[in-house]
Amino acid sequence: MYSVLMKSLIFLPLLASNSLVRASPIAKNDIQRLSNTKGNKGSKGSSFDLLLTWTPYGFAGDISIGSPPQQFPAFVDWTWIGQYVFTTKCQGDPEGASNCFAEDQPIFNQSQSRTFRNESALYPSRTWNPNHFFFYEDLTVDYASDIQTIGPSSTRVVIQAADQQFDISEDPYPFAGVYGLSPAFKGDNASIQSTFYQAWVAGAWPEPFTAFHYCYNGSVDTNKSTCQGADGLETLGGYDDSLVQGELSWYDIIFFPEVNVVDFVYAPAILNYWTLNLTQLTLGDKVQALNESTGAGAVFDHASYGRGAPLSVNAYAELIAMTEATPITLDSPPNNGNQSFYQVNCTTVTTFPPIRYQFEGHERVWEITPSSYVEKVDDFCVLNVRTLGDGDFIAGNFGETFAKDKYVVLDFENNRVGLADLNW
Repeated sequence: MYSVLMKSLIFLPLLASNSLVRASPIAKNDIQRLSNTKGNKGSKGSSFDLLLTWTPYGFAGDISIGSPPQQFPAFVDWTWIGQYVFTTKCQGDPEGASNCFAEDQPIFNQSQSRTFRNESALYPSRTWNPNHFFFYEDLTVDYASDIQTIGPSSTRVVIQAADQQFDISEDPYPFAGVYGLSPAFKGDNASIQSTFYQAWVAGAWPEPFTAFHYCYNGSVDTNKSTCQGADGLETLGGYDDSLVQGELSWYDIIFFPEVNVVDFVYAPAILNYWTLNLTQLTLGDKVQALNESTGAGAVFDHASYGRGAPLSVNAYAELIAMTEATPITLDSPPNNGNQSFYQVNCTTVTTFPPIRYQFEGHERVWEITPSSYVEKVDDFCVLNVRTLGDGDFIAGNFGETFAKDKYVVLDFENNRVGLADLNW
């Protein structure tokens, strides 16, 4: 089960000549035209705190689709474009669910929704292979529309209705789909973007922001009260000023095609990510090299690929030497990267260097402390580091480990990421 659907994302390929160009948002006049489209008006509500549950894949929260609403857990993913959902359709048979799914697999039964519409005349079905749902098995979706309800927001959105191509009944998933929160770029078809984005355009959310903070085990919020008892909180349609310590630092995202080479490999390519231009990486005060030919992309991703401190292969080797770490083989490693794992002396962790990052747009330095990048696994203290590519830093996934004690805001109108220290 861990070998499939470890990450997820869908999008149409984009072209650019420079991997570090700013990812421009969709023009406001295009947004206005969409918001005036007949049948696309939503019921405007206030912001809403979506309670998140930690799973091996990432965070999941309850959403509803259809009329009457069918509620189910959805995997919440910053790197997914659209609302993917398992339906009763299997290998082209709209009533073939038993041939693909276990009885306890949550799915959306489209035939039981009176507001479900097939939108194939507007948006042809698509297949990706390879992909980060099922890797070298086909990922096929039909486009449809229906009413999506999350908290006070209820509006018609275009969804990606799965046409499951093979049997996954042996390993049912703890969710029925993926609630994508990927950014929309200029030139994209705004009608098939993230359903949060669609709903905001339709007027169903008051502001174009989502915000996240992580109530991890070991945080100062021992009762998880700031997450209302949940493992995390994804605020939709705004952000909570009371959780911001000081001020938010805002960073424009960039278009970075190398992601589809070293991180998430899709065909057709998928390129819509909350990626910042990493300008400096240090271990303590020791500067680590960044890839000069590609630049360095910091991909914000709080699903499974975002576990572990993002480092280059070379910087990881430096950290291993600095901490006098030794190799270890683990049955349950702290992240799903391909790098080897190393153990350290638990009594010396406080002497280790912080891992520090700077992003284009501010002088502010953000760090991962030793207590956050060293994890206890089977009574061993292990370096929880995840690497991508070879040599110097090309790209890294900034998720759970980086987000500890931080507040992360995504701005869908201006395509930027806001960061602040979390005011516990």
